[in-house]
Amino acid sequence: MAARFTVRVLEMLGAKWVAIGACLIGAGITFWLGSQVVADFAQRSALLRDAQLRRAQSQSAQAEHFAFTQDLAGRQPRRLQVARGESLALLLARAGAQWKEINPAMASVGPFFDPRRMRPGTLVQVYFEPTSAGDVQLAGLAFHSEPGASVTVSRLRDGNFAARQLLMPLTEDVARLVASVDDSIYQSAIAGGATEREVATLADVFAFDVDFQREVRPGDSFELVFERFVDEDGVTVKTGDTLFASMKTRKGQKSYYRFQAPGDSKPDWYDAAGTNSRRFLMKTPVNGARLSSGFGMRRHPILGYSKLHKGVDFAAAPGTPVMAAGDGIVRRANRFGGYGNYVRIGHSNGYDTAYGHLLRFAKGVRTGARVRQGQVIAYVGSTGASTGPHLHYEVLQRGRNVNPVALKVATGRTLDGRALAAFRDEKARIEALRTGGSPQSATLLMASASPGLQRPQALLSGAGKEP
Repeated sequence: MAARFTVRVLEMLGAKWVAIGACLIGAGITFWLGSQVVADFAQRSALLRDAQLRRAQSQSAQAEHFAFTQDLAGRQPRRLQVARGESLALLLARAGAQWKEINPAMASVGPFFDPRRMRPGTLVQVYFEPTSAGDVQLAGLAFHSEPGASVTVSRLRDGNFAARQLLMPLTEDVARLVASVDDSIYQSAIAGGATEREVATLADVFAFDVDFQREVRPGDSFELVFERFVDEDGVTVKTGDTLFASMKTRKGQKSYYRFQAPGDSKPDWYDAAGTNSRRFLMKTPVNGARLSSGFGMRRHPILGYSKLHKGVDFAAAPGTPVMAAGDGIVRRANRFGGYGNYVRIGHSNGYDTAYGHLLRFAKGVRTGARVRQGQVIAYVGSTGASTGPHLHYEVLQRGRNVNPVALKVATGRTLDGRALAAFRDEKARIEALRTGGSPQSATLLMASASPGLQRPQALLSGAGKEP
């Protein structure tokens, strides 16, 4: 009897504690959910306050800038573009300003921008005003000193000049551009919100895997994930690092992630398994060019008889940069018979590469100089026995010419140990940005593109072949 009573008491106590525990758990869950809601509300409120503050600061800065520049607002500017090698002072002189005005105007710009470092193509608006003597004098000027920043110079009543810089408030963002191939990869990327910087990165990443002129077809696609800075209207003002690049062709899909391994001086590109995108030699040492003549026997365009064509020709505009196909030492960089201006580089494992009909050599490229893969060594030309501007490119293996297009070379470095673990963490972060698994998920951009990777004026119709 006593035993049954004891068991009953314990059962009652157990039920009571279970009920109490359930209440506590329920209260805890309610508190946790409430805390999450509060935290989420606080985070959204903070973001809203930051956005409102940035907008208020922007409006205030714009109002001050308008007051500073209102004397120029009613004047018709002369719009000039900076020529190659031209400073801001020389541009003002070309516009008609006198040096006694140019010098103090340049002094006012100095605290904000070095006027000697104007980028070619930069648009400058120059304002003039009439004087009591019947001629005109410099009233001011305006230009973009960098993406998201503009500098305005105004003449003061005492004849001196004052400059002011307006910085546009920018928000850092991550963009994901997905494009199907239709007409031009370059044009599609630009239309989708990327810049030439991202297009150049795409070319560099896949220089070892894809021949953009022959292997990219309609229906293929590419993807880029890159950092960008946007203004209040969501317009891309400038871009940062590209984090991910992918291409899908009839040969399959290749994807690479940006990662800087411990101990490396700069980031590189690795596939999902941690293997570097780089190969021993690049597939094509010039961007934005088409293959105009292949390897093997052909009829010589000048001599008129059949002769072994020891390399391949890439038609490109004069002055297009030519890159070293791999790390090595320059064996010669001089004039060499029918090759015209010629560079030959010795690589490891018995390989040499040769580059002919060059317009000129890059600075520092001479016999004995060490060069790195992708380094600009020369520029496309038409020197020697040539019918038009192009690059003649050869690969030699132990002194014997081999087909550069069909060459199979070793793959790059594969990460392991701590480096591989760090890479996997970075890959997971980038994937979260791509797929929406991160609070800072990438903004999706859509575009269509076309076969071939072309920069403006990169291809020259009627470009010649190496004889």
